[in-house]
Amino acid sequence: MKARNNDEISIVTRKNKASGEKAESKRAKPQVIAEKPRVSLASKISSSYSRMFITWMSIFYVVVLFTMVLFNAITIANDARPHTERVTALSTQEEMVSDVMSADTRLVLVDEEYHVLASSFGKETVKARKFFVGFETIGKSIFTTLSTKINFPDGRRLILLYYHDITLELTQLVLVAVIGLVVFVVAMAFLFFRGHMITRKAFAIVDEMVIKADNISSQNLNLRLNVSDSSDELVEFALTFNKMMDRIERSYEKQNQFVSDASHELRTPISVIQGYARMLERWGKDDKEILEESISAINKESKNMQDLVDKLLFIARNDKDSLVLVKEKFDLSSLVSELAKETKMLETGHEIRCFVDPNITLFGDPNRIKQALRIFADNALKYTPPDGAVTFRLEVEDGQAMVVVKDSGIGIPEKDLANIFDRFYRVDAARVRHQGGHGLGLSIARIIILRHGGRIKVASKENEGTRFSIFLPLDQHHEPPEAEHEHEASPKISPA
Repeated sequence: MKARNNDEISIVTRKNKASGEKAESKRAKPQVIAEKPRVSLASKISSSYSRMFITWMSIFYVVVLFTMVLFNAITIANDARPHTERVTALSTQEEMVSDVMSADTRLVLVDEEYHVLASSFGKETVKARKFFVGFETIGKSIFTTLSTKINFPDGRRLILLYYHDITLELTQLVLVAVIGLVVFVVAMAFLFFRGHMITRKAFAIVDEMVIKADNISSQNLNLRLNVSDSSDELVEFALTFNKMMDRIERSYEKQNQFVSDASHELRTPISVIQGYARMLERWGKDDKEILEESISAINKESKNMQDLVDKLLFIARNDKDSLVLVKEKFDLSSLVSELAKETKMLETGHEIRCFVDPNITLFGDPNRIKQALRIFADNALKYTPPDGAVTFRLEVEDGQAMVVVKDSGIGIPEKDLANIFDRFYRVDAARVRHQGGHGLGLSIARIIILRHGGRIKVASKENEGTRFSIFLPLDQHHEPPEAEHEHEASPKISPA
């Protein structure tokens, strides 16, 4: 009995499990949401103008037809008034019958049961009507009738009917309606096709942009929109798109150049390390001199690689706007004096001069500021002969702290001045590889100065020396916005 119950329980469980899985599969089935059909913007504009045209043309024709009908009705009423007033002015029925019979217009006099008492045009029967105005067909003509009630003192009532032939007026109305309909259809057809064509032509630049944007890849970033055939507001749109593509292309080329230069810089130390590693493998186990030389070279090149990687990471953080500056209030005068003192301790044979105004303070990252100034100092030492002079100067000019690093070295050719802050840039005549460096120092110094809201001015002349003037705001209580960074992106450069 228990076993049977267990079997029953297990069966029910399997069924529930199966039904649960089935329900789960139903729930898990992805819902397909139908996409809304896309409608061309040109079609929307054409349809909008078509609806507007239909609405106003319909209103116009209704007003025209209503005006014609109203004008004809007023004319008929004015024509009928003198005849009906003449008859209704008579005092007896006999006089009215006589007047109607001799009238030169279509008049019919009937009693309350619409029995004809008199007719000026042989009308013998009249149908009863409930309204003041009626319509009746006589032969091939269509008439409108105007009813006038005549009340006598004894309670009798007569009805005078005025008949007016409106066949010509109706023909005119129908003709106007048909002509209007034909004009309406022709205008609609012209508006639809011509308007659609003009709209499509106006938006052709949008279609071109869609096609080119869909085809843009890293291999054809030079695609641009053609603006020679446009003269409307879309020209600005096309020019903006082309400018955007110019910026993207320049950024992509700059990034490619950066990657290429970085790869090239890393290839040299890697090749040196690999070469000495092979030397160690072949002879270094038995030759202590080769072993020491290889270890020394590998250490040197690995430190060179580490320095390059650190510089690349610094630039990458700046490009991603993730570079963090630890700002505080510090004594710039002490920092420049310390930098000059450390430079003297290097014993390079250069004459080091230092002129620092005291008590000049800034709000910024002192370590980064010192790093930037150290780069200018190292460049001055590197490209100045041992008997030359390197001068450090700090003073206040136009409300800004001005740090000057000047040397009497080989200088920079005028054609190269505009590029010295570019990444991996080297002046051919001055920056040969045996002097060391990766061509990133000035780029890093420029980033640091701009991040502090400063600017750099360069003056140089070949064989006479170079002067870097760094201007930093004294009231530096917040980091300048990105727009200001971009504004100061190009240091001022001039010959010495």
